[in-house]
Amino acid sequence: MKRIVIVFYVVVVAVLATATIVEKYQGTDYVGEHVFGAWWFSALWAVLTAVAAFYFVKRKVRRASVIVLHLSFVVILAGALLTHLTAIRGVVPLYQGIATNEYLTRDMYLHRLPFTICLEKFEIKFYEGTDMPSDYVSHVTIDGEPFTISMNQIVNHKGVRLYQSDYDEDLRGSLLAMNSDPWGIPVTYCGYALLFVSLVWMLADPQGKFRQQLSILRKQRFPLAMLTAFLMACFVLLLYHFLGKYSAANHPLPVLNSRLLPLHVSTIMMAYTLLLLTFIISLVGIAVSKQRQKMYHLSQVMLFPALLLLCYGIFIGAIWANVSWGNYWSWDPKETWALITLMIYAAPAHRSFSNMSPRKYHLYMTVAFFTILMTYLGVNYFLGGMHSYA
Repeated sequence: MKRIVIVFYVVVVAVLATATIVEKYQGTDYVGEHVFGAWWFSALWAVLTAVAAFYFVKRKVRRASVIVLHLSFVVILAGALLTHLTAIRGVVPLYQGIATNEYLTRDMYLHRLPFTICLEKFEIKFYEGTDMPSDYVSHVTIDGEPFTISMNQIVNHKGVRLYQSDYDEDLRGSLLAMNSDPWGIPVTYCGYALLFVSLVWMLADPQGKFRQQLSILRKQRFPLAMLTAFLMACFVLLLYHFLGKYSAANHPLPVLNSRLLPLHVSTIMMAYTLLLLTFIISLVGIAVSKQRQKMYHLSQVMLFPALLLLCYGIFIGAIWANVSWGNYWSWDPKETWALITLMIYAAPAHRSFSNMSPRKYHLYMTVAFFTILMTYLGVNYFLGGMHSYA
């Protein structure tokens, strides 16, 4: 059964990676229809979840923190399936002064909205003293009540979420995207809550693998305080560089004007800092045979908080997207490769990896680092996508 789980796990990762390459040459709509939106893709995730759950139950895991952690992923996937099966999406073309109660689906069919909406005014806001846009704003009335819809500010009315998508060049028309997902979002958010709690629980659990590896390092009198100071210095430098790049003074894209940006970026960058360190540690472990075992314990201590931060960063980004644009996951290349990175690095956190020799472990961690390079650099300079500015 363990081998079956591994096979499906590898297949899912391979499909995700391949899809991003195909998207580069065939386009987003093609992979959206033939991969991410296809029945077989959902079935593949369902089979992986089923066999993994069966194996998990068969192993009779009793640690509550581990159970809640794995349950959270099942709940998140269940929410994603509900969204896929029940969510309604479309666009609402608006023209100034003309009321409408219809939206257009992807297959170009008109459907009724549960309200009437009218565009009163559309405007582009600019950074002071520049011609750089800071926001796109639609002033609308819904059933006679005024609302403002802009980048990072959606309107939720009668179960329909409306968010700014595009506009006419003459500024007399606006295109709103609409999303109605009353079942998938609550289930998915419940899964996120379980995940956030269980990840911290895993680090605090005295019987957990992280605390055990930490105890071993303490017995070896490893200078953990010095290492922590080094990590914080690296983190501050990376964060200063990244957030400085997208500060208001540098006129970032309107989509980046969100209070969640610093939180999203800081968690992701700290995770990458820790995983960079595991890469360096593994290089030492491969080169110096006498230090392999110690480097293994040190790498494990870095790995667990890195996974926590990476999970937090990914799902904070998903929440940001849902709050701002009504869609918490779009299979953008950056999102997909971040998920691939998480899946690749989650494997050595399992106890089954304890049977692997330190040398093989370090080789795995060295190869795994290339998923970060692909996520951080490959997407920006090769694959493109919504996150290619990051």
